Amino acid sequence: MTQQVGGLDCIRINETLGAMDNEYKEWNLTEAMKGLKDHGFKLTSSREEYPVQRFYDIGALVYYLKAIPWQVPDFSLEKYEEELYTIYEMIKDRGYFEVRQHRFLIKAEIE
Repeated sequence: MTQQVGGLDCIRINETLGAMDNEYKEWNLTEAMKGLKDHGFKLTSSREEYPVQRFYDIGALVYYLKAIPWQVPDFSLEKYEEELYTIYEMIKDRGYFEVRQHRFLIKAEIE
């Protein structure tokens, strides 16, 4: 059994910042299942989900981007100052900045 983070995880952050997509963008349930089948596994179940994740203040988003450097590899406050301000305004207006996580689960066994 494996639970994975898909390549579209929180992609709205990248889009809103105008940052490049992460290098794992193509990683998804279909690709993982193909790899397992190619290596002799029998897939017994799978599931892919896109749950909501919300940031309620800009500091939380900045902390997240510092802690998860693969989301926006070239992140810095200086480089993305204007875009962060735009997100700050969204949070001020709506109360949050919403993105979608990307998760999938596969259960497989050796044939």
